[in-house]
Amino acid sequence: MKDSNKSVLFICADQWRWDCFGFMKHINAVTPNLDKLANKSTVFKSHFTGIVPCGPSRATMLTGLYPFIHRSVRNGAPLDKRFTNIAKEVKKSGYDPKLYGYTDTTWDPRFLNDEDKKKYTYESPMEGFDPVCHLPEGNPVLWANFLKSKGYDIKKPHDLYTREKPKSVEGYVFKAWDIPTEHSDTTFLANEVIKDLENTTSPFFYHISFLRPHPPMFVSEPWHSLIDPNNIELPKESHTYEELLDQHPFLKEIGKKFLNKDSYKEINYKNLTDQDIKNLIAVYLGMCAEVDHNIGRILKSLEENKLDKNTLIIFTSDHGELLGENRMWGKLGWWDAAYRIPLIIYDPNEKNYEINDFTESVDLAPTILDWLNEDIPINWSGESLINYTKKGKRESIKRHVVFEFDFSESHYSQFVKEKKLTPEECTLICIRTNKWKYVHFPSLPSLLFDLENDPKEMKNLADDKNYQEIKNSLLSKLL
Repeated sequence: MKDSNKSVLFICADQWRWDCFGFMKHINAVTPNLDKLANKSTVFKSHFTGIVPCGPSRATMLTGLYPFIHRSVRNGAPLDKRFTNIAKEVKKSGYDPKLYGYTDTTWDPRFLNDEDKKKYTYESPMEGFDPVCHLPEGNPVLWANFLKSKGYDIKKPHDLYTREKPKSVEGYVFKAWDIPTEHSDTTFLANEVIKDLENTTSPFFYHISFLRPHPPMFVSEPWHSLIDPNNIELPKESHTYEELLDQHPFLKEIGKKFLNKDSYKEINYKNLTDQDIKNLIAVYLGMCAEVDHNIGRILKSLEENKLDKNTLIIFTSDHGELLGENRMWGKLGWWDAAYRIPLIIYDPNEKNYEINDFTESVDLAPTILDWLNEDIPINWSGESLINYTKKGKRESIKRHVVFEFDFSESHYSQFVKEKKLTPEECTLICIRTNKWKYVHFPSLPSLLFDLENDPKEMKNLADDKNYQEIKNSLLSKLL
């Protein structure tokens, strides 16, 4: 190792929006531990993922490559083996990059034999990581075995994330998780990290990936009752689901998705009342609070074991979460709520800064290598953010960010099934500046939003002739 005393604690939470923190002035969020970390770190307030959903966004963050380069753009789309990643790069320097949680990576099948289980799942750990505590949502075996040791009757590990469905006339079942917080998946993962920190003597590289606040939308007490739903402000809506059927072709398909009862699991979207929406948001914030609590426990262990002085700490998310804005839920489309994510970087012995310049998830892998004084692969798309943590500024300022979304799966749209579009046409890519967002489709009409005057992205200006020059300029930059 070039700098044998340096360690990295790289924490990622799944589906945590950029604004749901105390330090971001959210009136309902309870995040004291991340607030404390933010107060002594560099906080990036205009940070964006390159793609949704989980697997593609993590591939982007860990390879330092834009999605249109690595092409693992759907859960299940293989990541070409020729691409390096942050784990492979730090291994060159002698680190053993340990994984706690998951990366949702689909391996290149050309290099796997037919008996290899990685050939049949998109939830494998990314090549290069040592999965000391692999905890994918689809098969959290280690956690299930822990629960069995505590006397729980567990038939299938994945069933742990299954809950009762609302009745046909209900929107959402507002009920605390029956697994106590001391045995939850979030606490279990944190315990495994803490146990290893207590036995760590050499420089380490830990990538910790929490499932929460990813759905399903339930959480144990005291987190379930922590946020009073009656204090939640309802999100702004522009259309009913039925009205979306007369909108842009993409919105029409999304409207169908939320009206399709066959796709309902824990939420009957059409039947959601205002109280249901408030309850859902309160539970989401409760899940965030439980993760924050356990991150606090990890950071305390880091200090108690005297490992914090030479450790770069990163907290981020893979992507955001729509919480009812424009009647949308989950991660999809082009809305900021799905793509704008948190980023906190604690650089030991440096000052705290607030950065409003654009940054992207592809920047994290180069940042880590730069901090470790290692060479950054020349073909990586991202740029190191270390100058921001050391000086509060950087000469190379991004004037825009780009992100994309593949909606060819039937989970999102029926375009392919109904032979209206080819899979290659079922994609969108956005370019976003401080004022404008342009959304480009290969075969569908484009979209344009004035973010300064329309922050909820409700009014499409793409067909207004007064904005054609702006639209063309953004398309040129995108190309």
